[in-house]
Amino acid sequence: MPKLESVRTTAEAIGRITCIKTGEEIGLLYQWDNGETQAALYNGSRPKTPLCSDHSPEPDLGAKRS
Repeated sequence: MPKLESVRTTAEAIGRITCIKTGEEIGLLYQWDNGETQAALYNGSRPKTPLCSDHSPEPDLGAKRS
């Protein structure tokens, strides 16, 4: 099994992801403690071509995400 070069343990939200058509927030951008970034889109049933209208504009940033 290959050895992991860097272990991610904590992440901080550093930006919001918005729909380019509607301007609604659809996710967050996180930066891990090792410097890597990762996008996290809000959970929900979304069509293949997102309409971006089924998310609340103010998410609970403390909510657990799976």
